Amino acid sequence: MYNSLDLSRYLASPGRKLMGLRGVVRNGPGVISELTAILSKHKIILRQALVSCYGDGCGDKYVNDNSYRGCENKKDENKRNGSSSECKETLILAFLDLTEAEISFDELITELKSTGSFVTLEVIKPLVDGLIVDTLSHPLKAGRNRIIILREPGYRGLLTEIRRLFGTGGDALLYHTGFTTGTEFAKLHREVAEIINLKEPAEIFKKVSATMFQWAGFGKMNVKSISRDYGEIEVQDSFECELGIERATTYSQFVRGIIAGILAELF
Repeated sequence: MYNSLDLSRYLASPGRKLMGLRGVVRNGPGVISELTAILSKHKIILRQALVSCYGDGCGDKYVNDNSYRGCENKKDENKRNGSSSECKETLILAFLDLTEAEISFDELITELKSTGSFVTLEVIKPLVDGLIVDTLSHPLKAGRNRIIILREPGYRGLLTEIRRLFGTGGDALLYHTGFTTGTEFAKLHREVAEIINLKEPAEIFKKVSATMFQWAGFGKMNVKSISRDYGEIEVQDSFECELGIERATTYSQFVRGIIAGILAELF
C-alpha cells in the first residue's frame, strides 16, 4: 500500500480568506507546538504546511558557476566527525485559512513575531480571491541540487510526443536520454553512499539508488538480484508505463535507460 504526498504548494478555495507564511525559526523544544497553538487559539485552519531543516551552512550559497562554496569542506568535516550538519534553524511554509478566525492577519503576524522565535517572517498574499501560490520559494532544491515539478500532463506530452514524432527512433532517443540521466543520478547516489560509508556498487544500488528512484516519484523498484554480471529488477507503478497502459507494446524505454545508466556508472 502506498501513501501519496501532495507537494502542490498552492491552494484554490473560492470564498475563503487565505494567507500564507514563509518563516525561519530558531530550533528549540516546543517551538513548533507553540506556533500551532497560536493558530488553534484564534480558530485559524492550517491548510498546508512544510517544515524542514534550514541554515546548515551549505544551502543558499550559489555562486555564478552553480557550485557551492564551503560545502565540500563541510562535508569532509562531517565525515571526519561521523555526523551530519547541525540544524540550528527550521524553515516553515504554511497556508492558512482565516475565514472564521477571531483575529486579523496583521494581528496574527504581530503575535507570531512576539514569540521571539522567528529569524525571518514573510507573507504570501492571494493572487486573486481564493487562490494562493508559494511565490517566495525559489529555486526549489533537494539538498544542494535544483529540482523542478513536472506534473503528469506535462511529462505525458513530452514523452508521448517524442514517440509520435520519431516512432521507434523516439524509443531509442528516450532510452539513450534516460541512460545519460541515470549516469548523472548515480554520481549523486555515490555521494550519499560516501557519507554513510557504503562502497560496494550492488549495495549502493539496492540501498541508495532504488530508494531514491521511489523518492523521485518514478515508481517503486524491487531489486530481486544484482551483481556486475546479472540483475533482475522489477519496477511497480512506473510513471512512464502508466502513459502507455492501453498499448500492446513496451512503453518504458526512458525508465529502462535510467536504470541502465545508474548501473553502468556504479559498476
